[in-house]
Amino acid sequence: MKALLASCIIALPLTQLGAETLMPQNSSKLAAGAFEWHPERSPTGPLLVVCSLDDQLLYAFRNGVQIAKSTISTGREGKETPTGVFTILQRKIDHESNIYKGAKMPYMQRLTWTGIAMHAGDLPGHPASAGCIRLPYEFSKLIYGEMKNGSTVVITKKSSTPSKSTNPSSILKESEAPDPDNKSIPKGRPIWEPHKSPHGPISVLLSYADRTLYVWRNGIQIGQCPVGFDTADQGLPEGVFLMLEGSEPANPKFPHLTMHPWSTLSLEGDEVNGDVVTYMRENFHIHPTFRDYLNKVVTPGTLFLATRESSTEDTRSGVMAIGVPEEE
Repeated sequence: MKALLASCIIALPLTQLGAETLMPQNSSKLAAGAFEWHPERSPTGPLLVVCSLDDQLLYAFRNGVQIAKSTISTGREGKETPTGVFTILQRKIDHESNIYKGAKMPYMQRLTWTGIAMHAGDLPGHPASAGCIRLPYEFSKLIYGEMKNGSTVVITKKSSTPSKSTNPSSILKESEAPDPDNKSIPKGRPIWEPHKSPHGPISVLLSYADRTLYVWRNGIQIGQCPVGFDTADQGLPEGVFLMLEGSEPANPKFPHLTMHPWSTLSLEGDEVNGDVVTYMRENFHIHPTFRDYLNKVVTPGTLFLATRESSTEDTRSGVMAIGVPEEE
């Protein structure tokens, strides 16, 4: 199995769409090796970790609220840490590198099968690792305790802050277009095979290039469906979306759906303004039966990626939440 990398897989031009921006609780600069930890700000909900290579900082957001900030040390020149969307594949409190014999990696959380992980290590105040993300030792223990296999880690060049949809909604909600049988849905047979993976985290990839929505559960593909668009492909946003906890009374038009807020993240450091989730919902369409199947399995913590790239090993790696361990 090749490396599950997601290097530079998405560019996110979301500045025109707007949303409620969730600014970091504390933007003060930290000394090398320092960190801030405030889990009480948001006790429950999906966790999203964002690492900024330019700033050498890690931010942790739980249910859209920043609960932690830490200095980090990423890959040095020639050994750069890849950018993209990753999920935790494997975790070990006591781990020794399979590549660099004798190199200790306490509280290791693996991001790829080719040697990229988060773990405790030396923090000199600048990029110094062989590609991994080094964390302060005490912080590595704390963040380890909050994460699990399948947790999402986004690595960006510039600092990026998630935004929150202004109204709880569903990306997959039935379109409010006048024509409910929208003819923009292309021909093609939807595939739904949930029995292939009955349990585990749901992840979704929307490929504008393929005009297809792909669904994985616990890293195994369980469905795909043709997608139609009301607007030109280039007008649709690319982005990382994470379903959050919390809901509001059901929309009278869609009484069978629970409306959850979504967090949206730009990999390019762009500010997100406006309700991207509603914009997405109103501009792409899938077969209604497939949509109903999917709405029954998505829950807070579901990861949804939209990209202009075709579905390839690289683009899939960001949504295949759990892989099969193998030797490096």
